[in-house]
Amino acid sequence: MDYFSDDSAHSSFSLNEPAKSTLEDKITRKRWARGVLAFYICLFLAGATMIARQTAIFSSGTEQHVSLQTDVQLNH
Repeated sequence: MDYFSDDSAHSSFSLNEPAKSTLEDKITRKRWARGVLAFYICLFLAGATMIARQTAIFSSGTEQHVSLQTDVQLNH
């Protein structure tokens, strides 16, 4: 016998739950949404910072490498 399907058929969960929620539930939902948004913004900024640093390191390394190659070619 499938107890889980029987329980889900009698569940009080509804898609209209936000409309029936209390003020405290709405405040909690807004705080949770802000927290999730803040987390993803921080994640995005951290990723953008890492990419910018890698780009800066790569750019300066390439320029230095090119200048070393021209020095070696000029000396020969």
